[in-house]
Amino acid sequence: MNHVVFRPACPDDALEVAKLAILAGGGIFEFLLEDFVKDISLENLVALEVKKETGNLSYIQTEVAELNGKIIGSLKSTDANQEDITKEEKDFLPSEKLDWLKNLFSDRTKEGYYINSLAVNSNYRKQGIGKKLIDNVKDKAKQNNDSFLTLHVWSDNVRAIKFYENQGFKAVKQLDIDFHPLMPHYGGMQLMQCMLTK
Repeated sequence: MNHVVFRPACPDDALEVAKLAILAGGGIFEFLLEDFVKDISLENLVALEVKKETGNLSYIQTEVAELNGKIIGSLKSTDANQEDITKEEKDFLPSEKLDWLKNLFSDRTKEGYYINSLAVNSNYRKQGIGKKLIDNVKDKAKQNNDSFLTLHVWSDNVRAIKFYENQGFKAVKQLDIDFHPLMPHYGGMQLMQCMLTK
């Protein structure tokens, strides 16, 4: 990890950040956007949103890990009261799909700092990159005077849950999300929380 650079994302990172966000989503992007990927790839569609200065996927709230000019990890986070489905997204996305994920969208805390997505390229895992991204967002949250971090994780993603527990997160709520072939997970999601020390 000696030569890994951690920095804020920029619009030029959009495609690689999009790929990592899709990886972190565990099928959510495929599920929500399947009707829109006829003439454009899923990665390019998500990258269009990442390039924007506003919105839930904006590069503005994303930190990347870069090695030799290649993005190998990213973490998107924001103040929890800002992390909500926008009117634009509600108008754009199919209502039946939003309803399928209603527990995910309605059970977010409105306090603290929220990690929307964290992903590290599989070739670079277990090298401390994810931990460093989490440590950086902990510092950012403290600077924002937040007392805790939250995130959602698929309940069957045992490896990710163990990683988050090692970073100080604890499961605080179980969310029911029905299985769908594009989101091939069983057991719904967990809302996890990490208290921050001053």
